[in-house]
Amino acid sequence: MSRALCGCQGIDKNVSMPRSKRHKVVSLTKTKAKSMEDKTETIEMLRSAVDEYKNIFAFTYENMRSAAFKEVRMHFKESRLFLGKNKVAQVALGKEELDEYRENLHKVGAHLSGDSGLFFTNREKEEVVDYFNNLTFIDFAKAGFVPQETITVEAGPLPKFPTDMIEQLRKLGMMVEVENGVLMLRNKFKAAVKDKALTPEQCKALAHMDIKLCPFVVKLLCFWTDGTYTNDVTKTAVKATKGSKSKGKGKARK
Repeated sequence: MSRALCGCQGIDKNVSMPRSKRHKVVSLTKTKAKSMEDKTETIEMLRSAVDEYKNIFAFTYENMRSAAFKEVRMHFKESRLFLGKNKVAQVALGKEELDEYRENLHKVGAHLSGDSGLFFTNREKEEVVDYFNNLTFIDFAKAGFVPQETITVEAGPLPKFPTDMIEQLRKLGMMVEVENGVLMLRNKFKAAVKDKALTPEQCKALAHMDIKLCPFVVKLLCFWTDGTYTNDVTKTAVKATKGSKSKGKGKARK
């Protein structure tokens, strides 16, 4: 008999083993109820924001970075950004004219798809447009990012890299050797090729060289205020809406 089986001979079969906590049964009705409760709270929060702020923008974003959105939130501390749960947001605003919360809000909700969000603010329209038009935040690229330029490191000395990084750089595809206490690149290395997705190795190499290629971009899609909607949020168009407000305020619809 094997050793593994011998160790079981003294176990009393009538003694019940403690039940693993990993096998805890969770009622699906509880999770469904919690999910519905979360959706209801989100809808109420968004409708409260509609009542609190006079201006609403729908927007899309590319190359999501938490640090970038933190910067935006710090600039607009008194405003509110909403990301995610697009379908719930559409319900809150209204999917059609008949069930929209305020006049023309269903048109705003129609823009919510994919990487998009809502921005609620009392700041002037021109200020918001100017800010996002001039927003520049560039971060290190991640694998799969498609660069708009080719970056080549020519053969020669790499004085910024310590010699103990030789193995790390070789794993990234760089042919390097130590010569007179300095790392030498023997062949030119393409760290990025225009219109070609970056590999994980290229991203690491670019990070080592402190080269940032990935721009965080926010594009404003539409603007809503007091029942008036426009999908043209260029500077001139925003200024033009000043005299085009509807005479009466849009009434909330239940």
